[in-house]
Amino acid sequence: MVGGDGEAAINALLDGFESRHPGVSLEDVTDENLSLTVKSRILKENPPDVWIEWPGKNLTPYVEAGVLADVSEVWTESDMERAYLDGPRNAAVFDEAYHAVPLNIHRINNLFYNVDLAAEAGVDPSQVSSPRGFVELLQQVETETGRVGMMLPMKNPWTVLQLWETVLLGEHGHEVYQSVADGAAGRHRDAIADALDIVSAYADLATDDALYVSLTDANERFIDGESVFFHQGDWAAGAYTETDGFQYGTDWEHVPFPGTERMYAMNMDAVIASATTDTGADAVKSFLQYVGSADGQRRFNRKKGSIPPRTDVSMGEFTDFLQEQQADFESSRAQPLSITHGLGVRPEQLIELKTVMSSFVAERDVSGAASELVSAFDRQ
Repeated sequence: MVGGDGEAAINALLDGFESRHPGVSLEDVTDENLSLTVKSRILKENPPDVWIEWPGKNLTPYVEAGVLADVSEVWTESDMERAYLDGPRNAAVFDEAYHAVPLNIHRINNLFYNVDLAAEAGVDPSQVSSPRGFVELLQQVETETGRVGMMLPMKNPWTVLQLWETVLLGEHGHEVYQSVADGAAGRHRDAIADALDIVSAYADLATDDALYVSLTDANERFIDGESVFFHQGDWAAGAYTETDGFQYGTDWEHVPFPGTERMYAMNMDAVIASATTDTGADAVKSFLQYVGSADGQRRFNRKKGSIPPRTDVSMGEFTDFLQEQQADFESSRAQPLSITHGLGVRPEQLIELKTVMSSFVAERDVSGAASELVSAFDRQ
């Protein structure tokens, strides 16, 4: 069972699998609300054999309910443990057993910029060392060009939550970020509030209609040259590559968000299997092994616009941008799991965090929002 937004990618994966296992047939169910459908089928005691879901803490309720298969044999009987870095591998482990096979990775701590406009403003984003320092650079852009420094879509709370977690990571470091996500937010309330204050400063410098701007609209306006910068996951680059006259390296570029160099903040998808499935059966086991193989991940990620969690996949068929992302991933010293995309927190916590951000963008109450975030994170 697969979600609808990666249809071309999953079809490429299935084509590759079926070419190697022509006698095996797989149920292919496309559903726009995959998580809800899977939960409904689990409750009806008719779960799919395998499906795609976010790994990490997002899977905690499934594991606690005993509905996920232990797929450790898929890992230990192949070269997967050697080929995966710690971040993606750890996202699949619960109580020393593997319960998922990560399939792709999206980086969320990208700062995209318009090359010509950055030159016009006389700014070099690679020289900014912190999110707080980036505020001064945005002010310089406005002074020198009269343009908005960075598009900031705030119509949906997840975009603001994603910016906040990136700022927390860049300003206060990976250890603080991980401690917050792991339930010790109370000890880092000052850091949480400071990151909110920085996000508020960005909002002060954003477009007047930022509260009503969606991600898609903001990305299109960045392409049109309305701002110099745009922070977003690497999925935003799909629109750049499809725009005529907007060439990577010439018209647009990217750097890690200030302060997050050598860190690869990750959103990812993984394939998981039902506990009622016989993972020793040839069909399911073969499919999971193929999902974790270099060939399977090459096929899927090339279509998805993401990178493989394996470090030994041939990247020759990928765009220059994704090849650089893969190189950054392999050289990263930490691969933190995204809070916003459900890997770093439990599902019920994520709902609370988005609710806090919905209020914050309207009220800008840094102290109140910090207290509510601490409460949500510490509710493990």
